[in-house]
Amino acid sequence: MLMSVFGEHAIGGAERSAEKSARELARQGHQVSLLSLSAAGITTPQSLHVDGLTHVPIPLAQLYDPYRLDGQKHRLAVTHSSLAKGLWHAIDVYNPIMGGRLEGLWQRDRPDLVITHTLQGFSVAAWRAARRCGAALVHVIHDYALMCPGTAMTRGTVSCDRPCTRCDIYGRARRLASPMPNAVIAPSRAVLERHQQSGWFVGVADQRVIENSRAPDWPLVTQPRPSTAVRPLRFGFLGRLDESKGLDTLLQAACRLPSEQYEVRVAGPGDQAWVRAFIEAQGLTPNIRLDGVVQAADFLNEIDVLVTPSRACETFCNVVMEAACLGIPAIVSDRGALLERVDSGVSGWIFPAGDEQALAQLMQLCLDDREDVAERGAAALQTRSRYDPERQVEAWASVCAEVLARHRANP
Repeated sequence: MLMSVFGEHAIGGAERSAEKSARELARQGHQVSLLSLSAAGITTPQSLHVDGLTHVPIPLAQLYDPYRLDGQKHRLAVTHSSLAKGLWHAIDVYNPIMGGRLEGLWQRDRPDLVITHTLQGFSVAAWRAARRCGAALVHVIHDYALMCPGTAMTRGTVSCDRPCTRCDIYGRARRLASPMPNAVIAPSRAVLERHQQSGWFVGVADQRVIENSRAPDWPLVTQPRPSTAVRPLRFGFLGRLDESKGLDTLLQAACRLPSEQYEVRVAGPGDQAWVRAFIEAQGLTPNIRLDGVVQAADFLNEIDVLVTPSRACETFCNVVMEAACLGIPAIVSDRGALLERVDSGVSGWIFPAGDEQALAQLMQLCLDDREDVAERGAAALQTRSRYDPERQVEAWASVCAEVLARHRANP
C-alpha cells in the first residue's frame, strides 16, 4: 500500500483512511507493507514493524520537501515560492527516480497486489513500477490531486467546474497513464464521476464506490436525540478555517438570525484572526465561540446541527458522516459528495454554495421547527449502518479477491 505521508506527518483524511485500511488488512492475516515518503538523503531506510504492518520509508527525490519530512525548514529559500511549487508539480507529473526506487523494492519483494492511495511525491511512475513487477494494481481516489495541483479544484472562493489550463497541463500526462490500474476505487459517486467525465481511467472496467467507514471506536448511539426546544439551538462548524470550506458564508448567514435564539460553535485548524475580527465587527461575540482544534466526537456531541458550507467539491466529508452516526443532521452546500452524505436532503438540508441568504433561511427553519431537526437527526442515525467498519472490510476483501483472480487469469 502506497501513501505519501504516514504517522506524525499525516495531515488529512486520506492518510487516516489509508492507514486504517492497512491495519485492517494486516488484522485479517495478510502481509501488508505500507510505503510512504521519508526525508531526502536517507540512503538505507530501515523498515519498521508496527501492529502487524511493515512500514517502509522511501527517500524523497525532489528539489524540495513540502512535507518537512526532516522536521526542519528546507535549505532552499524558494521553498514556498511559486517557482518552487511549480517545479515540484512539474517533476511530480512523472518522477522516474521515485518510480525506479519503488520498482527495485517490488522486484525484490514481488507483491501480489499494490494499492496506491496518494501519489504526491511518488507520481504515476508508481503505477508503471507496479505493473513492471507483475503486481495487480488498485488505485484509490481520495481527492482531485491527479487533476489539480491544489487537490481541491478550488481557487479561493471559486470552485472550478472543470480543470483550468494550468491543471490540464499538469494532468494530461498523468491522464495518459490512468488506464494502468486494474481497478479504481472512490469514496463517493461524485468524485468518481468527475474523473470519468474528465477522461480519466478510460478502459479500466472495474470502477466502484466504497464509502469511508466510521472509526471502530466511534461512540455508539442507538436512540435519536430528543427535540431541544428549551435553549438556543447550537449550530456547529468543524473544518479548516478557510474560504474553500465556506466559513465566511456561515458567519454572514449568522448575521441574519435573531441573536437570542442560536449559538454557533466553530472548531478546526487555521488562522482565527480574521474570524475574530469579523465576529467583533458584526457584534456576534455572544453568539459565536471559537474552540480551536478539538476532539471531533466531543465537539459534535455539544451541537444540534452541523453546518458544512463548503465551496470545494467534497469527495466524501468524514465530519458529516461522523455527525450522522451520532444522530446529528447537517446543513450542507450542494458541492460534490455532500449531497450523498445527507441522502439528497432526507437526513439534512442543502443550499447553494456561497449563498448566505439561503443558508440563513435554512438555519431559521431549524430555529422555528425543532421537531424537524429531531426527525432529520433520526434519519441521519439510520445511515449509521452504511458506515460500519465491517461493511467496508467486506467490500475491500471482495475487491482484492476479484482483482487478484482476474489478474492471475490474465496477467
